[in-house]
Amino acid sequence: MTAGDGVVADHWLPNPSLADRRFAGALLTDEWGRYLLQIRDDKPEILHPGAFGLFGGGIEDGEAPEEAMRRELIEEIGLVPDDLAPFRLVWLPVRQLGLPLQRAALQLFAGTIAAASVPALDQREGAGRVLMPPHLLLLEARVALSARIGIALHAQAALAHPPRLAEAERWDVSAPEGRKAEA
Repeated sequence: MTAGDGVVADHWLPNPSLADRRFAGALLTDEWGRYLLQIRDDKPEILHPGAFGLFGGGIEDGEAPEEAMRRELIEEIGLVPDDLAPFRLVWLPVRQLGLPLQRAALQLFAGTIAAASVPALDQREGAGRVLMPPHLLLLEARVALSARIGIALHAQAALAHPPRLAEAERWDVSAPEGRKAEA
């Protein structure tokens, strides 16, 4: 197979340049194995309004996925984990209000964040944030497809053999000083 076939021959992965849209998403876990997710704004013009979603966003023309991921994390929460590293490239269908179905390449990155640092994050996008274990997240109705697939792939070992079960925690951006909300 060649790049012309839509596959990068040395990795056997679909060529992300063939995607209609390209995104970078962060799978950030705390010491309990919970995932940090954005509670997306409830605006019909954005992808997955009101859902739990990964922090991240679009990869700009000429931008490498890792550059995009770092830029998005700084813009959205003011923090890039030291151990942030590429995890996996996945392909997703994307449908935005009023637009035809598109294919998207999502480069997932994984990193860790201390649970104690989450309340103090300088979140600048979305309605809030949540720390939630994968076994609860995957059962939630309002989880963006990219988050659901990324977490399902990333959390296989934790789902098969959970080290300990942790409760979910939630912070609303509109609350004074990012005060914790009821999960």
